[in-house]
Amino acid sequence: MSQGKKLSLFGLIGITMAFFGTVRSVPTLASSGWTQIVYMLIAALMFALPIALMSAELSTAWPEEGGPQVWVNKALGEKWGFVTSWLLWVQMFFGMVMVASTVGVLFGYVINKPELGSNNIFIFFTIVLSYWVITLLNLKYDMVKIAGNWGAIIGVYIPFIALVGLSIAYFAKNGINPNGYLADFTVGKLFPDLTNLKTLPILTGVIFIFAGVEISSVHANNIDNPKRNYPIAVIASVLVLVVFNLIAGLGVANSIDAGQINNSDITQPFVAMTTDLGIPAIFNNIISLMILIGVLVQLSAWVLGPSKSMIKVAEEGNLPPFFQKRNGNGIPINIVLVQATVISLVSTAFLFIEDVGAAFLVITITTTILYCLVYLLIAISAMKLRKTLPEIERPFRLGSKGNGLMNFVASISIISVILTIAVSLIAPEGVDNQLGYLAYQVIATVVMVGIALLIYNYKKPEWKK
Repeated sequence: MSQGKKLSLFGLIGITMAFFGTVRSVPTLASSGWTQIVYMLIAALMFALPIALMSAELSTAWPEEGGPQVWVNKALGEKWGFVTSWLLWVQMFFGMVMVASTVGVLFGYVINKPELGSNNIFIFFTIVLSYWVITLLNLKYDMVKIAGNWGAIIGVYIPFIALVGLSIAYFAKNGINPNGYLADFTVGKLFPDLTNLKTLPILTGVIFIFAGVEISSVHANNIDNPKRNYPIAVIASVLVLVVFNLIAGLGVANSIDAGQINNSDITQPFVAMTTDLGIPAIFNNIISLMILIGVLVQLSAWVLGPSKSMIKVAEEGNLPPFFQKRNGNGIPINIVLVQATVISLVSTAFLFIEDVGAAFLVITITTTILYCLVYLLIAISAMKLRKTLPEIERPFRLGSKGNGLMNFVASISIISVILTIAVSLIAPEGVDNQLGYLAYQVIATVVMVGIALLIYNYKKPEWKK
């Protein structure tokens, strides 16, 4: 964007919402019934808003490309800057398995074989096949440019609006479904059931809706009067997302019988509602195909997105020459092939966890834990930079003077991140082996952070390009 052309307030709200508008997380949200209202408020107020506001200050003070890696580097040194960029890369190993796991489910509906969506072996093969095909296409063509914004419009916005519309129509016709997740309302149902701890990890799945909230902060310098307009844009975006997700989430919870939601099956509520409302079944084939297109475009964006920042980190001498190789199109070929290989390995989780929906939630949780570690580093950095570099101009600043507001916002962020990680270590419903689950999450996290620290500690001067 040119320096002369400033983003309007509504433009920034649109961009911020574009990062989070997805129907994919709605079944996870819906599976918590009435509790989703409190979960959504916790995720928005304690997680999304503090991180977005801290990121706005950091990105206007240090507008250079790199975002979180740059901020952490300035505050905590090059080692933790590298760990930040590494975690933002490796979280996608788990995140992309979760996204790609919906390909098989959606394809099953497109060809009128929805039962394929609960077949673990079929889901595993569709993850591996779809990711490798997308990867190989991206090595030759810029698939995101080819698909353009149409992928988001076809695969995200239209299905989301359709889901909200169907939810309202279903409720207008039937009221509260006596067999659904919203039956027999009591005030107590708004709050987590602490007698059944296995329901708590759904909070992590809800928080994942807002993972990546720091990304929109790169536009904070491109808006008129960032001090006034950026917080308005962020708060408005988060509120709109909360309202839209809750209408869709409550609608899905109302239309499907209690205990029957499959977290990875976004077409399931469309089928329930269209059947009840007398809408022809072909609508579900079309909507499944549209969401499938959206998922494939999203996978394309992720194939090259994080790898472009990793190649910069590699060329700065933080990774061996193997990771610095580019093909004729300038694409970091070895980084892209390594991520496709690791994603194939992570997807074997679907072969070990019988319940496809539970496997989806387990992998969502791993992704969120890795993201939370990045947010922990961002919050610590935001407070530290106020002390070590107070003279740097901050076009958007939390609090007109003093560090009280920044310390308060960063502390809320740190508390919410620690709470999220603690809840993430409880095995969700559908996973019977608590010890095996705990071992998986701890080992996955320790290994991912440990590899980054080992690489950094043993890097060689000749790696620098």
